[in-house]
Amino acid sequence: MTTRLLAVLAVLAVAGAVQAQPWPSKPIRIVNGNAPGGSADVTARVVGDVAARGLGQSFIVENRPGAGGGIALDTVVRAAPDAYTLLISADSSLYHPLLRPGTTVNPEKQLTPVIILTTQPLVLAVHSSLGIKTAAEFVARAKAAPAPLPYATPSATGTQVVAAEAFFRAAGIKLTNIPYKGGGQAVGDLASGQVPVGVLGSAPLVPHAAAGRVVLLAVSSKNRSGVLPNVPTMAEAGYPGIDLAQWFGILGPAGMPREAVARLSAEFQKALADPEVKQRLATAALEGVGGSPEDMARRMREESVVWLRIAKEVGMRVE
Repeated sequence: MTTRLLAVLAVLAVAGAVQAQPWPSKPIRIVNGNAPGGSADVTARVVGDVAARGLGQSFIVENRPGAGGGIALDTVVRAAPDAYTLLISADSSLYHPLLRPGTTVNPEKQLTPVIILTTQPLVLAVHSSLGIKTAAEFVARAKAAPAPLPYATPSATGTQVVAAEAFFRAAGIKLTNIPYKGGGQAVGDLASGQVPVGVLGSAPLVPHAAAGRVVLLAVSSKNRSGVLPNVPTMAEAGYPGIDLAQWFGILGPAGMPREAVARLSAEFQKALADPEVKQRLATAALEGVGGSPEDMARRMREESVVWLRIAKEVGMRVE
């Protein structure tokens, strides 16, 4: 046997060994389209910490904010479908391409759903210095204001904006949206009084509400939240047509190995059932969801129709 042939066989043997490595054999990257400190970040880190134990590999959360989650979405769409690059996304970031003229991104075809991890009600909140305690008092203050009050949201095109504008329209008031690059920054400015009003996810608001810096006036879901049972709904405030919540799920590029998708889904499902995870999520006003990849795909198909209709009704634009 020639030296050249031996060298070729050696290379093939090494390649075969590499291909035969069980998944996962290295850390897994989770790309987050929001800045650190928001609800997606909390979800990825709390649930991911426990799921990583079952996988035997760590999750590395990489925050890539911008374009309403579009930068992170594009990053994962273009990634190799080897299950080592995942996306944690809010529902709205997956629906944005439906509003973007000429987009070539189709999340339904270019992403692989894995599991919906958490959900949270969206909250109408004000800085405590306003002295407002109820949604009715807020509406009265907004109507009496000489100029539209500014309100903070994590982005210009999130479900928070959809919920906010639906509520403001129903109440007959107008406010000016101040969009941020993530919930953490928006909550920080609300809590410090830099902006007086916010329509935000509940998770990062809870500590500030407990400290008395902000007041939670109403949630956007039809029913009261199990993690915020004392906060009334917008329906209770007299606006029964509003029923919106936000969820955060894990997805990967299209074409991921079925075995890897099933394993990821199973380990995340186990993590959601862990008492420690449940407690940490509840403390952050997040509720676990779970379910199969098929459940997530079905929910995306059904909800995208409703979300798109409301977004168009409130005049949302995605550049």
